[in-house]
Amino acid sequence: MAAAPDTHQNLIFCFQTASPSHPDAVRFFVTLPSVSQPEAVMLTYTPPESRAAPPTHEKPWILLLLAFAWLWPGVFSHDLWKPHEIWTNEAVKDVLAGGNALLPQVQGHYDAGVSFVYVWLAAQCRVLFSPWLADAYSAMRFAGVLFAALGLACCGMAGFRLAGRHQGRSVVLILIGCAGLIANAHLLGGVPVQFAALGMCLYGLAEARRRVIFAALLTGGGWALLSVSGGWAVTAALMLAACLIPLFSPAWREKRFYAALAAVFALGVPLVLLYPAALYFSSPEAFAWWRDNAVFGIFGGISSLRLSFHAPFYLKNLLWFAFPAWPLAVWTCAGRGFLRRDWAAPLLSWLAAVSLLLVFAPKAGTDALIWLLPPLALLGAARLDGLRRGAAAFFNWFGIMIFGALAVFLWTGWLAMNFGWPTKLAQRSAYFSPYYTPDFDIMPIIVAVLFTPLWLRAVTRKNVRGRQAVTNWAAGMTLVWALLMTLFLPWLDAAKSYRPVVERMEAAAPAALQTGTQCLFVGADTPLARAAWGEYGRLPLSDNPACRYRVVQTDGADTPPPEGWRVLWQGGRPRNKDERFVLLENTRAQQP
Repeated sequence: MAAAPDTHQNLIFCFQTASPSHPDAVRFFVTLPSVSQPEAVMLTYTPPESRAAPPTHEKPWILLLLAFAWLWPGVFSHDLWKPHEIWTNEAVKDVLAGGNALLPQVQGHYDAGVSFVYVWLAAQCRVLFSPWLADAYSAMRFAGVLFAALGLACCGMAGFRLAGRHQGRSVVLILIGCAGLIANAHLLGGVPVQFAALGMCLYGLAEARRRVIFAALLTGGGWALLSVSGGWAVTAALMLAACLIPLFSPAWREKRFYAALAAVFALGVPLVLLYPAALYFSSPEAFAWWRDNAVFGIFGGISSLRLSFHAPFYLKNLLWFAFPAWPLAVWTCAGRGFLRRDWAAPLLSWLAAVSLLLVFAPKAGTDALIWLLPPLALLGAARLDGLRRGAAAFFNWFGIMIFGALAVFLWTGWLAMNFGWPTKLAQRSAYFSPYYTPDFDIMPIIVAVLFTPLWLRAVTRKNVRGRQAVTNWAAGMTLVWALLMTLFLPWLDAAKSYRPVVERMEAAAPAALQTGTQCLFVGADTPLARAAWGEYGRLPLSDNPACRYRVVQTDGADTPPPEGWRVLWQGGRPRNKDERFVLLENTRAQQP
């Protein structure tokens, strides 16, 4: 009970029945007038939903600025990089050439490695924004930025609805700070589509007990988008997770949630079936290939189902892929009363269903770990405000040390690769990227110079608690990524792009190829070479296998050329011993 005089010399008493377990309990206000007005007594009740929110000192524009700064570095000014960008570009070119947009082809073969939704949007971005705003490769990467922004927004709103308004921002910051998301969100590939679909599903579940129709639209649309980007296997896992939610908490065993669940299935299942139906009517051949080889995503298709046991592989890589989401999630799960929280049920059911799926997944890289990232981030944010001061201080100190050391290394490395000092570092730089030539571009340097003091300003705040520590971690991750994609971008591009390899081959090509009197053949059995030479080469490629010159790909060993052929040139990307390209000349064609 508390008392205070008002402006009319009345005493206002507040009686509150709240307790730690029921913070929103009933609150009564009793106004007792002064002695001159003994007849006026007023009793009022203010329901929780009608009370004004307590003031907050947070600045939403800082989160928006940080997300914007995180989204764009790495999108501009570099060539196609392995493993996904080359094949995504081939699929985009097929769509632009009039191919089947529902299942694009890569060099004449169907390929479902990247969702047709991403390929189609990347093609539209290339048409709309290239060359007036960006080069063709950068314009295609805009599609990934859009999907990543959608995923971040949906995950943040899910955290807001399930765990509170502050936790929604924390979910976004944790996701920004995860190393597994940052590269996938900025390069050409299908992971951003899956991330956006997962965010839609999580946001839909968070709204299921509030807005049934909106939740059905979000979750059903998320299932449909996930089915065409990650396959039916992970989509079925999330459907199972939605059905398991009431088993984890009695708070979800209510008619409104069951109505939302019925609406989600009534809308989502037809949307999932819409793609195969459209594919079948557009091209029965393409539908048959998709059904037999790609309907289940990384698990293959009906006639090529792949099951395996690689749980240790996924568990080991999750340690770096989902850091700091997973240690914060462990902290949340270790708290008292965790299972009684409303937000625990959908997250635990999601993690249980998807983890069971990954146990039997084939070893297909780390992209599938994106399926676990949204619920882990929300779990990590749910009790972030309760993180002990010592743990928050250690986490903050650890982030400052890691990202500070990386920032110093990147600036020192930039000096070494461009000015030759420190000498040892300059030698290592030339060893790992021998095709690099010093490049002093003023614009990336300005961006890098701006990012560094902003990070220093962010990490020097006092009284750091859980949310501030996560913000500093996200700012550090953004700083390192920005420095890498500005100061080191030309160096990385020289090492990861196939352009220098193609240029060196063409510079060593004989005069007959240079003048066009002889043709160059790159066979379909070497799709990587065909894609690289078709994209970066100035010499036209011929489809005639009888050409005097041809480019072949080897595994890096000193394999002798076939009988009747001699080696004119060989090379490859730096430090890649398993991939070599060889220019061969048919010696028999020289005979009269």
